[in-house]
Amino acid sequence: MMDYADFKTGPASRVFAGLGGEWASLLERSHSFGGLRHAVVSRNNEAHGCFVMAVRAYAGKASQGEHSLLLAICVLVDFGHVADKLSELLLTWQNIVRGCDRETRAAIAACIEAAP
Repeated sequence: MMDYADFKTGPASRVFAGLGGEWASLLERSHSFGGLRHAVVSRNNEAHGCFVMAVRAYAGKASQGEHSLLLAICVLVDFGHVADKLSELLLTWQNIVRGCDRETRAAIAACIEAAP
């Protein structure tokens, strides 16, 4: 499995940057998959759905590989319901690795393995 250090400096860094500066900073400050999950949930609760809003905004701009990783990140941070909603029309889970390089595939796998 991809370790957290590789995860946060790999393709996930592009996805979190796409979500916005505060999310990229949150990824950088977290030291584990569990820590990231806690930080995202806490921030989303403080700002009443800001993570979900950022995900929805970025989902329409992301490349196919980034979109797949974005949904896997949603699952990782306990927002699987958002991933389900965003993947309804795109068949994301049927085509999970289409358009993904090996590093992005590893990041997706790490999210799924570390999910609650």
